[in-house]
Amino acid sequence: MGQTVFETPEHLRQFFFAMLESLPGGILLADRQGNMLAANGRAAALLGIAGSPLQSRTCWDLLRRLTGPDADIASLRVSGGRLLCELAASGPDAEKRYILVSRNDLQSPFLEVAGFFLSLDDVTMPAMLGMHVDRSRRFAAMRDMAEAMSQELKNPLGSLELYASILKRELAEDPDNERIASRMLGAVRTMHHLLDNFVTFSGAPQPRMEELHLAKALANSLETLRELAEERGIFMETRMEAGQAKIIGDQALLGQMVLNLGLNAVESMSAGGRFVFALRKLRASTGHGPLVEIMVSDQGEGIARENLARIFDPFFSTRGMNRGLGLANSHAIAEAHGWLIRVESEPGQGTIIRVLLPA
Repeated sequence: MGQTVFETPEHLRQFFFAMLESLPGGILLADRQGNMLAANGRAAALLGIAGSPLQSRTCWDLLRRLTGPDADIASLRVSGGRLLCELAASGPDAEKRYILVSRNDLQSPFLEVAGFFLSLDDVTMPAMLGMHVDRSRRFAAMRDMAEAMSQELKNPLGSLELYASILKRELAEDPDNERIASRMLGAVRTMHHLLDNFVTFSGAPQPRMEELHLAKALANSLETLRELAEERGIFMETRMEAGQAKIIGDQALLGQMVLNLGLNAVESMSAGGRFVFALRKLRASTGHGPLVEIMVSDQGEGIARENLARIFDPFFSTRGMNRGLGLANSHAIAEAHGWLIRVESEPGQGTIIRVLLPA
């Protein structure tokens, strides 16, 4: 193969900028002082500066579009520095993203100026995987306790349900007391659902994998959620854009996970609230193939930033004594399938929980 010869500096310059535009990540090129020299299209799109002039602007000013005005960017002022930036979702159906900014110094022979460049790489999927692994490590130490507790509760709870059913039947002609017995039986069945969460969580669920048609697989869980929401005076909206999608998974565990996520939304709101259950398809991108997203969003009080990392921890709750295993169990089910689950929330802005499943 022969060597390519650039006859003039302008030819080399054109090749250089063509190379910048061909890179999959964003690039900001700056001189020693941080004054902008060039930015490729990917960086301009991430920063929202496409078509804007770069003269008299510094890379630090532009970077604030990613980090926010109060972020500490000192690590990027030295060669080899790195900073992980979290981009808030731009809309109710948008996704939170993570951008890794890295600095490398350079010497440009044809411009005769020393400087550096900042690379901007979308690392959303690796960042989510990292958080997923951290949660999994915390769960391992808690499974033995959950298993012991479920064994202690299973037998007496079964007897209590049997006695409540007999009592309800014998009081069929006494409406007032029959109503009380019905409430007792409903409370027992709620406890059974909680116990199912303990059993699933403590046993590190082993899915029985089969091809599932999502709309059919979730029909019973969604009907139960709608009934529970109506009882509490809460409106449930469903958006089944990917209702015809097919996945590989365990139908019982999938239904249990969806029921847990929906109950979490219902319990976060008072009468008059509204929550959304949505299915949609996400196109293939760098690092993953086509996905189906399950999204549950509510209008509850939201979650403080310092609590977001703990929301899937067993027995963690911001609702007083309501300390079930719903979200922790949902994480265990997602992990057993190789799915990803995450939460997005701001105090006073409600909560969005997303589960990503390979289509």
